Amino acid sequence: MRVLQGERTTGERVVALGTFDGVHLGHQKLFRTGRAMARELGVPLQVCTFDRHPLRVIRPEAAPGLLTTVPEKLRKILACGVDEVRLLHFDRDMADISPEAFLEKLRGMTEVRGVIAGWNYTFGRGGHGNADLLREDGKRNGYRVRILEPVKTAGGIIVSSSEVRKQLLAGKLKTAERLLGAPYRLNGLIVNGKHVGRTLGFPTANVKASPEKQLPAFGVYLCLLETREKAYRGIANIGMQPTIPSGEASTEVHLLDGAPDLYGERARVTLMEYMREERRFPSPEELQAQIARDRDAALRAFKMA
Repeated sequence: MRVLQGERTTGERVVALGTFDGVHLGHQKLFRTGRAMARELGVPLQVCTFDRHPLRVIRPEAAPGLLTTVPEKLRKILACGVDEVRLLHFDRDMADISPEAFLEKLRGMTEVRGVIAGWNYTFGRGGHGNADLLREDGKRNGYRVRILEPVKTAGGIIVSSSEVRKQLLAGKLKTAERLLGAPYRLNGLIVNGKHVGRTLGFPTANVKASPEKQLPAFGVYLCLLETREKAYRGIANIGMQPTIPSGEASTEVHLLDGAPDLYGERARVTLMEYMREERRFPSPEELQAQIARDRDAALRAFKMA
């Protein structure tokens, strides 16, 4: 898969348009449909997306946490079998461009044979570009347009990035996983922390995730921590550590398979099951006792898996 930025491509393309945060089941269906259209027309499938969430420029105070950072998003799109990704830089100029000018810019970068987008896709200044404008532009400029209807779960939930965030923040990890089609993951560097866990007899790996990444509901999770060399079973405390506060949200993973020195390594934390909410204990000793119970429950869960 090629990643394009400013350069123009030669030859015709089917283009999939969207922000694609999370690359959830709805996005995956869109890519499958785009691949089918591209095969029919005998051209590559290009995904056209942005290098940041548009709200980080338009209304930073309202910008959501990301389900996937840009590298994560590119990896997940690659796994969907697309041919190339055009990563557009989203800045104030891009935010102010009219919908018509955005489509003209797209056609200037790529010879468009087809466009595919989701039911809720909008573009251009104020989000005024919509499916009707895409269809009109397609008729004028000789390319196909396909707008996909929403994908729903068996329970009738519409699959969307905002719904995934809602489920994560409610602690409904398994529902979020069903919408994503994969477990939710946090990636980051293992850094030095306050060593509180070690003091309590339960050393942890402090995984420094991107500050833009959406954290799930604060609490304790059954998880896997993977480095380049090995995967470790663990329990993750995600939150503010209210009993012995650190002053910022953190992801602390206690490894059930021992306590190797992993400082400086990159790690991926796969969240498997929500165990309990984060809470403040009256004393470090009571926190220590609860961590011991969490560890026992995690060991039982892994043995049952």
